[in-house]
Amino acid sequence: MIWSFPIGTVRGTVVRVHLTFLLFLIWIGGSAFAQSGARAALEGVVLVLLLFLCVVLHEFGHVFAARRYGVKTPDITLLPIGGVARPERIPRVPGRRRAQPPTP
Repeated sequence: MIWSFPIGTVRGTVVRVHLTFLLFLIWIGGSAFAQSGARAALEGVVLVLLLFLCVVLHEFGHVFAARRYGVKTPDITLLPIGGVARPERIPRVPGRRRAQPPTP
């Protein structure tokens, strides 16, 4: 995804942050600072970062479920509205693992 940059890799999946997410953090920190000072700004930014930690964990749930069905997920992108895991493909038949050879 354009305008995003990698912040780390976990077991072959790159975690990226979109530029608008950083702008969102600056906006939260700046508005909290203007209303209540530095401590409120820090608390607001930490709250948003903890929320997005939950989003990252959720997206890794998608990644590990996809791996169970033999689908690789090269990256996850964090946006202000949530996260996006991008699998290489979608299985044709839901709930079916990799193609099994016929039994004799």
